[in-house]
Amino acid sequence: MKTKKPRPSPVRLVWPAFRFILLLGLSYVILFPFMQKIVMMFMSPADLQNPTVWMVPQAPTLDNIRRVLQYGGYWPAFRNSLIISTVCATLQTFVCCMAGYGFAKFKFRGRTFFFLMAIATIIIPPQTISLALYMEFRYFDIYGLLDAAGVGSLKLVETVLPSAMLSMTATGLKNGLYIFVMRQFFKGVPRELNEAATLDGCDPIRTFFRIILPVAQPMLISIFLLSFAWQWTDTFYSGLFNRNMAVLPTILTKVTAISTEAITKGTKMSSIMQNTAVIMTVTPLFIFYLIFQKKLIQGIERSGIVGQ
Repeated sequence: MKTKKPRPSPVRLVWPAFRFILLLGLSYVILFPFMQKIVMMFMSPADLQNPTVWMVPQAPTLDNIRRVLQYGGYWPAFRNSLIISTVCATLQTFVCCMAGYGFAKFKFRGRTFFFLMAIATIIIPPQTISLALYMEFRYFDIYGLLDAAGVGSLKLVETVLPSAMLSMTATGLKNGLYIFVMRQFFKGVPRELNEAATLDGCDPIRTFFRIILPVAQPMLISIFLLSFAWQWTDTFYSGLFNRNMAVLPTILTKVTAISTEAITKGTKMSSIMQNTAVIMTVTPLFIFYLIFQKKLIQGIERSGIVGQ
């Protein structure tokens, strides 16, 4: 005799539909503003004045992109942002890797205190020391040695040096977070690797470069990608150290002023120009993520944060 299969409960029938509707609604809330900005990039003044145009422009144009490229100085800002983000991301990745490895594998006096100080850089907003940071790099001197030698203080603002020096000393943008992530990762690395390297005659430095760095490659890539992305869109340090230097985080202000005064004369096209500048700023990051998304996910999975 054939046994009748039990009928599925109403909850099992309703839950998939409810989950689909919930995910669809969340996707709409998250993606709709972004898709709207992309569509507005190609709208002409006629589309803005036409009340029947909503998401599909009737007279699409590339003039908005051309204006950002021409009047906003996009390519010089792109070049400068690429240099600053690459330099800072490289320095932050290496320095935070060394710091995280030291906190995870070495016991020394004050280890907990210094680690808490690193974590404090995540909690304390950098705006609290913005004036001190600016004055330090506007009139840069090394304990008064340059002034004593007759050279005088150096003006390092409007260059890549302030951000690079902060990254080199692990006090830059999000460095405390990177140190914490690397520490969590290295805590999961078996200590037997260090012991085996010591038995083979490797000192701690050679162990770090020959054994630890290859093992930590997925995490290093993830830290580099996160650091690059945050530095690319950072407005605080860019506005503090590079006010007169063309960088992408500050291009929005320039485009807004030019579109209002010189190009559109106060029409609604000013908001279109702002949207175009924003999309053109984040598009390289989107392409960057599509290329390295697998590496980023692998690094996050191996970070050791989950489950601890």
